[in-house]
Amino acid sequence: MAKLFVISTAGKDDINRANMAMNFAYNAVKNAGATVAFMFLGRGVETLLKDSGGSKPMLDMINNMKELNIDVMYCKVSLKGLGLNPEIIFDGIRDVMGGVETAKRVDEGYSVITF
Repeated sequence: MAKLFVISTAGKDDINRANMAMNFAYNAVKNAGATVAFMFLGRGVETLLKDSGGSKPMLDMINNMKELNIDVMYCKVSLKGLGLNPEIIFDGIRDVMGGVETAKRVDEGYSVITF
C-alpha cells in the first residue's frame, strides 16, 4: 500500500491550497487505504494560528486527519523563522525539524507530495 508524506507550504494567504493538501491526505487514507503523514512547512505553519479567521474549520480538519491516524506535524524551524512561537498555534501537533523528518520519511519508503 502507498506511503505518502504530504507537505503543505501554503500560508494564510493561500488557505484554499492548504485545504486541498489536507483533503488530499485525508482522502488518501479514507478512500485508498494509504499510510499518510502530514507536515506544515515554511509559511504552511501560518495556517495553524489559533486566532486566525478560519481557525475552527482548520482545526476540525486536523482533528479529522488525526482520527484516521495521520501523523500531523509542523516544522519548528519554520515557525521560529517566521517569528512565531508554539503558544499561538493549535495544541496537540507534533513539532519536528522539517528536513530531518523528510529525510527520515524517504528512508522509510514514503513518497513526498508537496502543496
